[in-house]
Amino acid sequence: MAIDAINTALSGLFASSRSLAVSANNVANLQTTQTTDGKGNTVNSPYVPQQVNKSTVQNGGMTTSLSDISPASVSFFAPDNLAADENGITAFPNVNLEQEVSNQLQAANLYKANASVIKRENEVFQSLLDITG
Repeated sequence: MAIDAINTALSGLFASSRSLAVSANNVANLQTTQTTDGKGNTVNSPYVPQQVNKSTVQNGGMTTSLSDISPASVSFFAPDNLAADENGITAFPNVNLEQEVSNQLQAANLYKANASVIKRENEVFQSLLDITG
């Protein structure tokens, strides 16, 4: 029973860490309007932001998968951008900064909660060892 709680908490820690990393990557690439293709050439194609999808596992815990945010980009008039077309329109990654901040706060809180579960389970184990020792 206690092992299930730890495994569930560990999967929550992993999911929170992955959510934070993906969100941080989205924020870091907020203005990335050019990327490289498979041959290493620079192309006028914006960074494609991602999101973490979480789903529960039958015996407890969760698993994660990544998917692209749709639509991946939004267009703005930015004629000075290197990726601007002949009309001055530039495709920027569709990253909502407010949503990303919210995602990061939620991931941090979930991480703390799952770490707390592991800490409490450790205290229970220590108490059991004290009783039997």
